[in-house]
Amino acid sequence: MMLKRENRLRWKDVNFLVKRRQYFVYDYFWFFYFIQYPNLKFNQISVNVPLKFSKRAVERVGVKRQINSYIKKGWFDKNSLGWNYYKIFVTMNKSKLWILKSQIEKLDKKESNHYIVSEFEKSFFNFLKKIWNKKNQ
Repeated sequence: MMLKRENRLRWKDVNFLVKRRQYFVYDYFWFFYFIQYPNLKFNQISVNVPLKFSKRAVERVGVKRQINSYIKKGWFDKNSLGWNYYKIFVTMNKSKLWILKSQIEKLDKKESNHYIVSEFEKSFFNFLKKIWNKKNQ
């Protein structure tokens, strides 16, 4: 399940977010974020699964699809992101990737996808808490 084109980041946006260095790290995921431009009234998000996760593109795309489907199911509306629109780039924490891979190796494919999505869910909730706390300060 893919997001609409307008809701995905372009490479120039990803480069901007990474250079800006406004990020949040929780366990296995990094969230680079910035408040959306005032003329754009929607959220934009992109997910990257690095080559270190797996050399096989099929596995990386599978993980990316699982995360995108989770985002699309209910966490992509304006209310969930603290009443502001954001640009968000999500990538995996390369320094903890070996821990994630060792956890996944013990599981079959369906369970490993569920494990990754549950870990993303925890990270995403903590990211949202940070955004909400920052807005309320």
